[in-house]
Amino acid sequence: MLRPRKSLHPYNTPNRLTRLFQKNGKLLLKQLQDTNKHWRVSQRRGTRTNFLYTGSFHEAIGPILALAQCFCLMPVCGIRQSSAQGLYFTWQSWRCWISIIYLISTLLDTFFTIYQVMNEMLDVRNVEPIVFHGGILLATWQFFGLAKKWPKLMRRWDRVEHLLPMYENWKQRERLARQIQRVAFLLIGLSLMEHLLSIISAVYYDYCPRRRDPIESYLYKASYQLFFVFPYSHWMGCLGKIQNILLTFGWSFMDIFLIMISMGLSELLARLSKSLERRVDQAMPEAYWTSQRTQYRAIVNLIYQVDNAVSGIILISFGNNLYFVCLNLLKSIKSMPSMAHTVYFFFSLAFLLGRSVAVVIVVSSVNDRSQEPLRLLKLVPQRAFHEEVERFASELAKDVVALSGLKFFNVTRKLFLTVAGTIVTYELVLIQFHEDKKPWDCGALNVD
Repeated sequence: MLRPRKSLHPYNTPNRLTRLFQKNGKLLLKQLQDTNKHWRVSQRRGTRTNFLYTGSFHEAIGPILALAQCFCLMPVCGIRQSSAQGLYFTWQSWRCWISIIYLISTLLDTFFTIYQVMNEMLDVRNVEPIVFHGGILLATWQFFGLAKKWPKLMRRWDRVEHLLPMYENWKQRERLARQIQRVAFLLIGLSLMEHLLSIISAVYYDYCPRRRDPIESYLYKASYQLFFVFPYSHWMGCLGKIQNILLTFGWSFMDIFLIMISMGLSELLARLSKSLERRVDQAMPEAYWTSQRTQYRAIVNLIYQVDNAVSGIILISFGNNLYFVCLNLLKSIKSMPSMAHTVYFFFSLAFLLGRSVAVVIVVSSVNDRSQEPLRLLKLVPQRAFHEEVERFASELAKDVVALSGLKFFNVTRKLFLTVAGTIVTYELVLIQFHEDKKPWDCGALNVD
């Protein structure tokens, strides 16, 4: 008897699919684990805070500029908008008028300071108030001019960011904002601590009281340039103290602002370098290198435009820091009237030195980052090297990409050694002419 022939159709074999899964089960399980691991890094439970950051520089610097506006700087409207398209400058805004009032009050305060210093003995130490007030007056004027350029500058920055490869996950998108805000608020907190220490040392250890009440005596000294011309009044002392707080914040904000700008520009160059690093050892088509060169040129043009806008602030910041570092190092060899004055002075000196070094290093990082693509192009294999790569390398070798101090100098790492040598030279000269005058030796002082 003939038996029926078995069908060759796979569904007639009931255990075929089971055997297939048993054979490839481990491989499939490993693939699923790898996929799950990747998703855990790039994804998490969706909440509103997960999507606050887009990775743009505009949103990263927004909270710091909002704080600066509380101190009458950078009167730009729309800084908390989700994109740079919402930025605008108008003369009718309250921010603009408060900044103008502050600029006028700083101008008057500087005139009173010059008048007071010129009617007393003039030397390298007594000229300190003029340098302080004059530097902040110029910086305030620079910030006001920058505010008018800021909307156009940020829109240009936003276009450059969209040319670059997109961030892969939420951690990369929020990294720039987190770094900028941590650094800025840390420096602002240290500046506040320094100011509080100065108040404590002046109020509770007043070695030359001008008034019987310690608070009045402190207000008198804080606004001495005003009461050199006008008789003392409590309301004028309070206004003078408010002006002093605004000036102190503006002095620190110059350096903070330059650090934030440099971190943003360095991030653009770092994104380009990471994109190159992934494919530099592969044989990429000519269109890829054309695209990379176009992105690099857009970043460099943006850096040049930013430099034109902030180079004046760089010159003022570096000049102020150089002067006050030299002056405070000279003061450090003098004895102090109390422990409170000693703690305040050396904390202030350490903060000034640290902030000045941080500005030079972070601003010079723009130049350092601009040299990384050239190093990567040297790794391109022989088979992938063609005319477009050579053109890209030629541009990288010839370009000098760095922020500058009003075109007088480029901020690079070599500048750090130059400034350090200058400080040592001037300190040796100043020490030779130094006399240890004790400011707390008040003599016959009239107390009201």
